[in-house]
This record gives sequence, C-alpha cells and structure tokens, in this order.
Amino acid sequence: MAVVRLLGEVAPDLPDLDAAVLPGPTRQRCVLAALAVDAGRVVSVDRLVERVWGLGAERRSRATLQSYVSRLRRVLAGADDVSIARRSGGYSLLVARPQSVDLHRFRELCVGARAAADDRQALALLTEALRLWRGDALTGLTGQWAEAERDRWRRSVLPRSTTSSAPGSGSGRATRATWWSSWRPEPRRTRRTNAWPLST
Repeated sequence: MAVVRLLGEVAPDLPDLDAAVLPGPTRQRCVLAALAVDAGRVVSVDRLVERVWGLGAERRSRATLQSYVSRLRRVLAGADDVSIARRSGGYSLLVARPQSVDLHRFRELCVGARAAADDRQALALLTEALRLWRGDALTGLTGQWAEAERDRWRRSVLPRSTTSSAPGSGSGRATRATWWSSWRPEPRRTRRTNAWPLST
C-alpha cells in the first residue's frame, strides 16, 4: 500500500521500493503536500500556486506547477491506490483509503482513541498514532503556507500534554477527558472526489 507521508519529510512510500521516494525539489514536494492535506478534494490551480509560491507569484508559476504535477504523476505511476487527477479548475490527490496519507490516518486514530471504551484501547490507538510522526511535520518545506500548516497541526492536532495525564496513566474516562481537553479536531469536510470520508 502506498503512503504519502507528511508527518516528517514529505515523501511517498511506494510498495515496490524499500524506502521512501523523495519526489524532487522542495517546491515539487510542496505541491504533493498541498494536494495531500486535502486528499480527495479538488485544489484549485490558484490555491496550489498560492500554497507553493505564496501571494503575488509570477505568471510562469502555473507552467512550473504543471511540470511538477507531471513529474509527481510519474513518481506515483506504480501505485494503484494513490494518483493525481486533473479536475475542472485544479487537481486532486485520489486515494483509496485514509491510511494512504499519514496525516489523515493520524487524525482517524486520534478520533478512535477519544471514543475508545477504555483507557487501554485508547492508549493503544494513541501509541499507533504517535508512531506515524517521524519528525517535524512537512520537514524541509518553507514558505508561509507550510509554516502555517506546521504551526496549526502542532496547536490543533497534537494535545498539549502527552505525559502527566496521558490515557492509561490514571483512572477511567475522567483522566482521558482531561488529556483530550486540549485536542480540537477540525470540522469534517464533506466535499470530496473519492469514496472515503476524511477523518478530522
């Protein structure tokens, strides 16, 4: 199963290779990340250019974007469950399952941990979720959008404390409720082009 990794260095793990493939230069990897955060949804060309080059990008950025997308398609050509599709007005990263993007898998596991029947199950799910992190999110990417996403994930995805009140360190739902009180999942997105709902 191919996995697009954002929780660390941006790269796709492809099933036929032993290690993650670094898909080209920094901005090309930023294109992959900009599509992966909204996997299954159409990201407009204007939005992609803004995320990768920032506001006031030069006109030639659109042509460069097309080149980057073509290269990324070649990188992902061997994966049956991850691809980039051209859509009206933009592009979409199509994935067969939420596990195909580690960020969305992380969020799915966090939702499951919060709803778990007991602290033991919650701790198991949370441990699996935290193992997805291989360093700082979007490692190596620069620019306003990447920095803002990194900061937003730190504040709104990861709980502020993972030690004194982590699930399993105390008794029952009261402990878990205290631990999860700082975690604020993002609103569910309903517009998508693939079959599975993004877990946020």
